[in-house]
Amino acid sequence: MAGFFGLFDVTKEGPGVSKNEPKKRSFVVFFEIYGRKFWSLMVAGLLWSLVNLPIITRGWADAGLTFITRNFSRQKHAFIKEDFFETIKKNRGQAFLIGFINTVVTLVMVFNFLFYALAMYPGLYALLGVDMSNIEIEALNPGFMDYLSMGCTLLGYILFTWMKYYIPFLTVTFKLKTGQIYKNAFLFAVVGLKQNLLISLVLILVYTMLIGTFLLIPYALTIVLVVVLWILLVPAFRSFLIQYCIFPQIKKLMIDPYYKDNPNADKQARLDLNLEVEETAPATPEEKEAAEPVFSDERIIQEPVNIPKQYSEQEMRRFNRRVQQQNTDDDDTI
Repeated sequence: MAGFFGLFDVTKEGPGVSKNEPKKRSFVVFFEIYGRKFWSLMVAGLLWSLVNLPIITRGWADAGLTFITRNFSRQKHAFIKEDFFETIKKNRGQAFLIGFINTVVTLVMVFNFLFYALAMYPGLYALLGVDMSNIEIEALNPGFMDYLSMGCTLLGYILFTWMKYYIPFLTVTFKLKTGQIYKNAFLFAVVGLKQNLLISLVLILVYTMLIGTFLLIPYALTIVLVVVLWILLVPAFRSFLIQYCIFPQIKKLMIDPYYKDNPNADKQARLDLNLEVEETAPATPEEKEAAEPVFSDERIIQEPVNIPKQYSEQEMRRFNRRVQQQNTDDDDTI
């Protein structure tokens, strides 16, 4: 059965698309692409879950999945298994380092925030399910510097989370040093406030729904379903959402300025990202003459010969053998 109970079935014939069809809204295109690539994204998400080991292989998993979702978001084809592991192979050193840095920095920031929050508000232990009945903790009298430290830590965590939206894309798309990747990711985290907030709100909604279902409906089947969805759907959906939302900003601030200064550079890279490649003007006679080779071997480069149609196949073979024999006899190689 195509699709999932009839959903995401792309095998049915439709009415087609008119040449003058109005441009669709961005969120409509997003769900159309996601529907067409639903099963492929599920496989990519499973690969990510299998490869991902925090600190050790998180960077590899992110790089492989990002390449797949980047191509899908640009409506380009990708071979799931082959491109996933080929991307890891091409970026294994830098992706490993970036995954290690991202995980460590994230853990440090989370630890610092929880340290300040729990020290200032011991009542939070109860929300975390920690029994503190036999332990006496004296709450701190928070001052301005305590609030400032906790606020800076929270702001740093948010900015770094937004940076991580861009880091995998920059890693698999551009040839940049690790320091340049983090520098550009920081700039995009600051200037791309609109799409960063949109991505964060959608992901918070998805996480809240799954965690809420897990906590409010504590049945074995429900728990298994939530875990399966978390493994198969969430990683790929998250990555696809990010790649779809961040690309216009990267194109505007990074890709377009480069090709404006270098109009003929890396045309294949533009095609890989499904960007329009401007057709160059026809060459002038002077340019054609300059492009001709300076040296040529007239003995080998023959003028095309028009064979009359009434020649039989045997006669054409004999004719070709005679031409080859003439070229062989006139051998003046050094």
